Amino acid sequence: MRVIVIGGSGLIGSVIVHELIKSNVDVSVLDIVKPRFNVDYVFGDLNNVDDVASKIRGSDYVINAAQYYFNINAMKACLKAGVNYLDLGGLFWMTKRQLELNEDFEKEGLLALIGIGAEPGITNVVAQWLFRLHGTPRRIRIRDGWVSKSGRINWSPDTQLDELTMKAPVFENGEYRYYDPASRSEYVDFVEPIGRVKTYLTIHSELATFPDSFRGVEYVDWMEGGTGFEDMMVIAKLFGEDTEVMGIRVRKYLRELLRVRGLLGYAENELPDEWESAKVIFDYDNKSIGGGVHERSSRILRWNSVHDGCTAGCGCVNES
Repeated sequence: MRVIVIGGSGLIGSVIVHELIKSNVDVSVLDIVKPRFNVDYVFGDLNNVDDVASKIRGSDYVINAAQYYFNINAMKACLKAGVNYLDLGGLFWMTKRQLELNEDFEKEGLLALIGIGAEPGITNVVAQWLFRLHGTPRRIRIRDGWVSKSGRINWSPDTQLDELTMKAPVFENGEYRYYDPASRSEYVDFVEPIGRVKTYLTIHSELATFPDSFRGVEYVDWMEGGTGFEDMMVIAKLFGEDTEVMGIRVRKYLRELLRVRGLLGYAENELPDEWESAKVIFDYDNKSIGGGVHERSSRILRWNSVHDGCTAGCGCVNES
């Protein structure tokens, strides 16, 4: 089996590559930046769909770990090359656009599996598990909380800024309504050592699929919060709109500043000391049922029936 990881030099992509190598998978990286670790590499820019298609042709799967803005281009490249496609999510609005390509992939006999990280991804699996056990709920609430001693950013700063500047969708009474980011909040009790966290309403991918996956549900929303999130809310006011100041794109400046300050990801030899937990809560007229995703960076945790959910781990290394 041959796998190409698009964006395999980045924060999450490099972790995926390392895991595939450990599993003896034939893996290559396609990226605009060469990885800092030893792996087969080819330059590729998702702005050039035809070129990317020519470079991924012959592989069995493409895992797209690039910034989600390029998901459509990555999917089009896979269609041209006849390659199965997987990615980590599209932050609702991009996910909705991606779903429109479903028939194209079916026509070509190709797999397109989108949003298969932790959230979205395992949250979707947990929700389906709850549905099979208990049926369609009246409400679905997805809550994500984390705690970190380092306060570093371990996934895309651009995605985090988007979550705090784009309108947050809420599915209410059969339709989507949109609210200002962080305009609603609630305290949620997560597993230790996370504990009680104030979570905030933001845009997220699950909202694009849950209403269709669980027909008849009346309400779906997503809230998140944890170490550094309220700091990021302030940063989003300064850098959220990607304007140009003194000839510099403000988000590009922020990314480089985070890197220089050592706040973007972790080195390979570092063991992150942080935890994240996502809860999927099904509300019925007379009860609430919850399942969860419980993570510790770079540690694989066991299935934990106490929390009615599943566990998974992820590691983080420096973005290239």
